[in-house]
Amino acid sequence: MKAKIITIAIFLTIAVSSFYFGYSRLTNFSGVDEPYWSYGRVPNFWNAIKTMQWKKTNICDKPGITIAAVSGAGLPFISGNLKNLKALRYEAKTPQQAQQIRDAYFHLRLPVFLFTLLILPLFYFLIKELLGSQTAKFATIFIGFSPVLLGISLIINSDAMLWILTALSTLSLFVFLKNNERKYLLSCGFFLGLSVITKYVANVLFVYFFLVFILEYILLAHKKIEIEKYLKLAFKNYLVLFVTAMLTAFVFFPATWVKLGTLFHATIGNPVFSSTWPLFAGIIGILGVDIFVFKAKFSNIVFGFFVKYRSLWAKITVTAFLLLTTFVFLHVYGGLKIYDLQAIISSPKGIGSGNFVYKYSGALSADLYSLIFSVSPLVLLLLLFSIFGIFRKKQLERDSITILYIIIFIFIFYLGSAVNSVVNTVRYQIMVYPLAFVLAAIGISDLLKNDKVKKFMPVSVAYIISILLLLTSLFLVKPNFLAYASEILPNNFIVNLKGMGEGSYEAATYLNSLPNAHDMTIWSDKGAVCEAFVGNCFIDFKKASFEQNRFDYFVVSTDRKSRTLKLSGAVRKSADFPKAYSTQNHAYEILIDNNPNNFVKVIKAEDILIKQQ
Repeated sequence: MKAKIITIAIFLTIAVSSFYFGYSRLTNFSGVDEPYWSYGRVPNFWNAIKTMQWKKTNICDKPGITIAAVSGAGLPFISGNLKNLKALRYEAKTPQQAQQIRDAYFHLRLPVFLFTLLILPLFYFLIKELLGSQTAKFATIFIGFSPVLLGISLIINSDAMLWILTALSTLSLFVFLKNNERKYLLSCGFFLGLSVITKYVANVLFVYFFLVFILEYILLAHKKIEIEKYLKLAFKNYLVLFVTAMLTAFVFFPATWVKLGTLFHATIGNPVFSSTWPLFAGIIGILGVDIFVFKAKFSNIVFGFFVKYRSLWAKITVTAFLLLTTFVFLHVYGGLKIYDLQAIISSPKGIGSGNFVYKYSGALSADLYSLIFSVSPLVLLLLLFSIFGIFRKKQLERDSITILYIIIFIFIFYLGSAVNSVVNTVRYQIMVYPLAFVLAAIGISDLLKNDKVKKFMPVSVAYIISILLLLTSLFLVKPNFLAYASEILPNNFIVNLKGMGEGSYEAATYLNSLPNAHDMTIWSDKGAVCEAFVGNCFIDFKKASFEQNRFDYFVVSTDRKSRTLKLSGAVRKSADFPKAYSTQNHAYEILIDNNPNNFVKVIKAEDILIKQQ
């Protein structure tokens, strides 16, 4: 009874905290990518469903089906016409029209926010089945009070659903491998199917899950079953998982009913998978031939080798992760300058130049930098403690194996992104976070097993301290949760250099408070400012825009500096953009995460425009 009361109290605290921090943010925010969903993809999806034009449910290349389905629950409550509101994005608008836009976003964001809260008990249940109730409670706390996950739940974007579905799929597989109950294998396939029609990056799980089946034999199953029998069973289970995923994707993606090729393109045929698919298929083919033709003769030799040295390669894997972490820390705290991690992150669609080792190690370092400094210091310490636990334990039990599986997933995810020339910003690697929080939960559960620690800090006290520390982080970063940076990160470093519009609403609110705001014209480096501003707004770099308009203010932000300086060459004789980002002479400033180097500034145009001779 006491355990149940604690569990209920944790969920209630998460719900209250989420509403306290997030509810007003559902209205008072203007995002950079959301217009694609709010004005186009979400209503287009539901219009296609309503008119039974199934082909038109293929709304984008993400494909974004689950976010469109969930967010669309708010469409009946929107009073304004979305097409008319879209036309006002860069135009002057009345206060009433501006309010209609904010109300529309509220109704489209609210279902996503509520869905996130309602799904948390399923996380708890799966982690409890895998690692026990204590670890599940801590994992739920870390997930429920994460600034980044709260932030992503407050926007209309496929990533808001991706982290939920991919994590549930992965945890379901882990539970299946532990207890061999078929319902968890089907659950894994179901959530994987929903994942791949949410965002194409989830296709990496097809490869990862196959690898997990192989690793399970090496790490644990070799004690119970011979290799040939196990691999035949693994192939069968993987096939069930694969078919379940494809059927789920087919059922919930109506465009596939009309053209089956759409299903292939959204899943294993997606271009992002093209670089790894031949290798993956080749390995499956070789294993299949060996198992069904040669009775696993060669597999027995290969797997026998890995089984023999399983403890060694487990430690090598952990050591590689810890060395990369140390490498990142040296860049932040030790003055090491092999890479400019922030420059890499600021241009994530490309991994730079140089030789193979230099490029890929730089991309992986930048990826890990984004992860370790966008979680609470408490979570980071516990995460590292759990990883170090691999060295302390003589036997690889389920918690240690879970740690290894998650570390391997992080490596595969990062390498897969690098192969496709993508650096993982905070949002791009959103599916890593819930699994990282499971690592931290394993760490604190392991720590609390120590008699001295247990005597000093009872488990119930550890719950309370964890919640209070994480709440402190939420208070400090409010309302820009997705831009959270660890309290231990120096101010000259920024984690999220590809923001979702943080500070845009506040900048527009300031401008709207000025006399005759409706008659003003501004230039902004983000369209998100324009949407919330009641006057005319430009975001382009066309000479005509600067020659034919009289700007009153410029709005610039740290996370758009790199882009603006690259694209502003055509108007460099009209506006001094470098000055715009460096000047301290501003009319208004918003500091993101209280970092003076991460800002949104409103600057009088006369201070930026270059007077023509």
